[in-house]
Amino acid sequence: MLSEASQKFNQYLIESPELQAKLTSLKSPFDLINLAKEEGFELTIEDFQELAQYAFQQWLMKVDPSVRLFFEKVHNDKELNQKFHQCRSINDLINLAKEYNIEITLSEMESAAEVAKSFKGFSFEKMFFQNLRKQR
Repeated sequence: MLSEASQKFNQYLIESPELQAKLTSLKSPFDLINLAKEEGFELTIEDFQELAQYAFQQWLMKVDPSVRLFFEKVHNDKELNQKFHQCRSINDLINLAKEYNIEITLSEMESAAEVAKSFKGFSFEKMFFQNLRKQR
């Protein structure tokens, strides 16, 4: 469950197309915390982590099972997580999943990227796929 501060900020994000547009230019969690401050919200690191975890869980529920399995594994496996952050394209992600015996199609990964893009609030997944899409 989100804290009151996280809920208020997330709702503010959802209701503000201008702020959602600003999200596309964020490069780090600190950018989000600074954006929140600019908008009059004081988010703690814990609030931010809570918001990121909430978004991740919401996103996972909407993606294909093979993508869900892969991202859950990434989330829970330190070595895989390090390799994951070295990926620069969707094809890199697909190949990494294969190394861990998870078959993901290009279509499934593109669908996961679209789900992330459609998320109205903040999500690391949205930021991650935006950066991948630029490098495709």
